[in-house]
Amino acid sequence: MSEKDKSKVNLQAKNVPKDAQVIMSVMKEIGITDYEPRVVNQLLEFTYRYVTSVLDDARVFANHAKKKNIDLDDVRLAVQMQLDKSFTNPPPREV
Repeated sequence: MSEKDKSKVNLQAKNVPKDAQVIMSVMKEIGITDYEPRVVNQLLEFTYRYVTSVLDDARVFANHAKKKNIDLDDVRLAVQMQLDKSFTNPPPREV
């Protein structure tokens, strides 16, 4: 890669939000190098929505327990509730 190309990549990386850089780094670490730019935006949107939903649920659980602050148990319960209602296991391979 030429110096011009390297500086172009560095300039593009500086213009990308930190959260998007993290998503791209995770994708690179698991071997995904060829993807459309909108994939990063879709993953960011999913991540923001998921985290917001978990924290909102954790706040409800903390309020129900008459606590002023959210603690780890509230977040764990909220994550478990999200898993139970949002995600399903793939069908078994024997079918």
